Amino acid sequence: MDCERSLELLSEYHAGTLEDVEMLEIRAHLQVCSPCADVFHDLILIVETARSLCGADTIRYPDEDELWRRLGIANRALH
Repeated sequence: MDCERSLELLSEYHAGTLEDVEMLEIRAHLQVCSPCADVFHDLILIVETARSLCGADTIRYPDEDELWRRLGIANRALH
C-alpha cells in the first residue's frame, strides 16, 4: 500500500471499519513508513481530545436553526 492510499483510509482504519485485507495492508505500511505512522498518531490524539471534550460543559454548540440562519446571512453578504 502506498502513502496516498494509506492516508485516505486512516480514519476507517482507526475505526476498524475496513476489510481485513486493507487493515493488514495499512498496519504493515504504518510499521515501515514513519511519516504515515506520525499522521496516524496525530489522528489518535485528535480523536482522543475530541472525545474528552464532547462532554465538557465549556463547549456551547449552536442549534441547527441558528447555524442555518448564520449561513444565510453570510451567503447574502457574499452575493
